[in-house]
Amino acid sequence: MQDTTISIRAQQSDEPLKIEGDLLNQRAWRMPDLIIYQHGPEEWWVSPLDEDLPLIQLNRMGASLLGAMDGHSTLAALVSRFGKWVCGPNQETGQWFLERWAQPRYSLCFYGSEAPSGHSTEAKWDLLLQRVREGWHGNVAEETEGHLSKFHMQGIQTQHGHFEIIETTVSHLFREPCEALHGLTYGRLLGQTLRKMGWLTPRPTRIVEVGAGLGYVSKELAGELRDDERQHIHYTFLDLTRPFLGSQTSLARSAGWNASATQANAEHLPFTDGSVDLIIDNENLADMTPVHLTANELESHEGTTPQHQGALDLIRRLHLPLDKPFPNEVIFNYGALSFLMEVWRVLKPGGHAIMIEFGIETGYPEPVKLPGHTEYEVQYSHMRHAARGLGFREQYCPLPQLLNISGDTQVLCTGAAYAIRRICESLDTPFSVRAYTQDELKQSLGDILPKLTGLHYHSVLDPAWFGLWDFKALMLEKPGAKIHRPQYQESKGFRWYSQR
Repeated sequence: MQDTTISIRAQQSDEPLKIEGDLLNQRAWRMPDLIIYQHGPEEWWVSPLDEDLPLIQLNRMGASLLGAMDGHSTLAALVSRFGKWVCGPNQETGQWFLERWAQPRYSLCFYGSEAPSGHSTEAKWDLLLQRVREGWHGNVAEETEGHLSKFHMQGIQTQHGHFEIIETTVSHLFREPCEALHGLTYGRLLGQTLRKMGWLTPRPTRIVEVGAGLGYVSKELAGELRDDERQHIHYTFLDLTRPFLGSQTSLARSAGWNASATQANAEHLPFTDGSVDLIIDNENLADMTPVHLTANELESHEGTTPQHQGALDLIRRLHLPLDKPFPNEVIFNYGALSFLMEVWRVLKPGGHAIMIEFGIETGYPEPVKLPGHTEYEVQYSHMRHAARGLGFREQYCPLPQLLNISGDTQVLCTGAAYAIRRICESLDTPFSVRAYTQDELKQSLGDILPKLTGLHYHSVLDPAWFGLWDFKALMLEKPGAKIHRPQYQESKGFRWYSQR
């Protein structure tokens, strides 16, 4: 029998579902990792997926309705059992909730003939979530090839909550010490890795961090250098989003850096040639300008706009190996490759750059829809080929391998962390979205924790948690540094060394 799931049949509007006909024969499943908070003896709270919707408040009957969505009961049975009864504090009936909860904005449950399970590319839950992302994507007034820079320059008006709601990054999840990172923060572990690679010796005099978020990486990286070493290093932040610059410089200076910040586009770095020792670009490449090239443009090498022609010229200049046959449309990481060329220009001989972002190694990038904007996968085989062509020495590996992240650590599902944040916000209790082990969550929530049900933990390397294996690290060295060898004098078989 063909599955007539609500995710497939979903209406294009937010109108309540009509629970009738074939839909009555469908079964109902609760959303996995659904967090339920018991606020009082007769009051339960649930968080819908859409941040613009208020928390759902339920009485005991409403909580029983949610609990009955176990994949065994049909909608007909649920309507018969709960439909006419008051299930919410404002006289909402069970029927009222059943007509709304399976809509993408709520995403509390799933109606279908088969369980919503399987690989992430097949799971029917993803169809619900995709519709939510499409709704987020509708916030983009016009998706042009410059919409990402416009979003970061004009669409973000405040730093408050951005990395909690809009785009949670790996570095933000690990901004506090975590067992999975050997008890360190992301920034501190990254700093240790750079030191082991020899990138902090000799000491750099100018570090540039591109798109530094709120500045946590610089704050933690400072711990890898002594106070007297940091005094001779200028730490420069470069970001398109002006509201982030203040937090970046504030955290960096509190950690002892001689720091400054500038609002600029990394695709056109505002630095002179050969003036930078170290560039850190953490989770920004997917935000750089994409170009949507047609198969005809790629075959003819003639662009329909100056920007498209620039992209085609760049492909030819870098001798990029593009997979054929071309699909009707190809997303090309024009901004990321332009940034790579700028990195070559501004690095000193012997300078280094590290670029960390989610991406692919074969095929062409796909869009990833987030609230208010769309990001694009990074095609790393193109980036690596271009880096070698420019003259870089390059190394490349998945991020968990670079940082030696322990897969034995169990951390709270990120969906649960988002839900708890909303619940704590209503309780006027501080709670930040990050990677929590069970002990860390207990310490953070205290008396609230026993009132929560539905908590679920994943291995930190499980794709169901955050997909860390999708994040790659590209490490680059610009050759040409002078090697300073120690001078010595030899006398009676002994060598006396002097350093300059």
